[in-house]
Amino acid sequence: MRPRLAAWVVALLVPSAFCLRAWGAEPAGGTLHLDLAKSVQMAVEVNTSVLKAKYDLDRSTNYVIGSASALLPSAGWESSHNRSEVGTPRVVGDQVITTNRSYSSTFSVSERVSAPAVLGLFESLANRSATAQSTRAVRQQVIYTAKQKYLEVLRAQRLLVVNQEALDLSNRRLERAQAMLDVGSGVRSDVLRAQVEVGTNELNLISAANALRLAETDIKSFLRIPDGQAVELEDMLETGENAYTLDGALADAMEMRPDIMATAYSVRAGKTAVWRERSGWVPTLSYSWLRSYHSETFPDRTLDIWDEAPWQWGIRVGVNLFDGLYTFSSVRIAKAQLRSAKEDFNQVKRDAALEVKQAFYNMEEARQRVKVSSETVSLAEEELRLAEERYRLGGGTMLEQIDAQVVLSQARSSHIQALHDYLLSQAAMVRATGKD
Repeated sequence: MRPRLAAWVVALLVPSAFCLRAWGAEPAGGTLHLDLAKSVQMAVEVNTSVLKAKYDLDRSTNYVIGSASALLPSAGWESSHNRSEVGTPRVVGDQVITTNRSYSSTFSVSERVSAPAVLGLFESLANRSATAQSTRAVRQQVIYTAKQKYLEVLRAQRLLVVNQEALDLSNRRLERAQAMLDVGSGVRSDVLRAQVEVGTNELNLISAANALRLAETDIKSFLRIPDGQAVELEDMLETGENAYTLDGALADAMEMRPDIMATAYSVRAGKTAVWRERSGWVPTLSYSWLRSYHSETFPDRTLDIWDEAPWQWGIRVGVNLFDGLYTFSSVRIAKAQLRSAKEDFNQVKRDAALEVKQAFYNMEEARQRVKVSSETVSLAEEELRLAEERYRLGGGTMLEQIDAQVVLSQARSSHIQALHDYLLSQAAMVRATGKD
């Protein structure tokens, strides 16, 4: 029954959407091949948070346009025709007039220039820049999450292979122990120990298979890939060169992190807001210019409207003498908001420095773990080989082989985890330094 259970587990894994080349599965027709860069691109294109951030940026851009419109002149044209019946006919020259008619046409241009409008434009520009940096931050978080889910699938794939290899070895040991017992050179206890090991490895394989299915489902949902679509991920679970130093990473973070830049623009907008509220005490200037035509008869030519229309212009200057302390209170509110923005800016910088240090130390730890775990795997493989050789020559026990196999499986799993943690810490460092 044990081999049948193992075959059943493997049969469930063969149709899996994610194929591992080292496992020997050939990708089916229509398989979507993904590497890390393509997965990141897909995540950025379809993620809801990124799309909503872009919509917020569009809205902020239109706020800038709206603020700029307050500084632009407005122009308009109006035309009217009125006609009314009179009670008593009037004689005008040779004509008898029974109705009153009037025609009018007015073209006007006006503009209001004020300090609040000018400063409001600068404030909206700063807010738009802050929103743009917030959009970058959302995008970088989505990129990190995509890398994390990609690496989780690769880790699950490799752990599945480790558990499959352990099960295959334990099955061979069980067959060898049973064969030796059948010919009278073995003991019943070795067979029982081998059977227990097979059962344990079968349970581990089932858990590893389920972990892979969960990781596959997770990344498919994140990338908006249909459940029925077969996907093959490129295995890149290997270490690379560390291109970071702690001081360099901290300097990059202070210059490039979008959350720091966003709060810096918020501080700039807050300063502008203070001056905008203060400008309530500054005089305002407006002007208007118009030409208006009025007549009881409709003009023979359209140009007559312009030729006969007198033009008018005016300039207006206004000063706020007292507004019930409205400007005074508005300035105090803007100052309080500015102080809050400055506190946010300082806190974001402290948080960024902490995140960079954590990512750097985690990356260094994972790099050392990769080196040590790689050496441990080599030693565990040699120990298992020696244990099997001693047992074959009659100088060892089945328990020694099982212990050596457990140690080897643990060493391989630790090495895979170290590789995963190292690459994930590199992704965390990229995000912490604010690089796209």
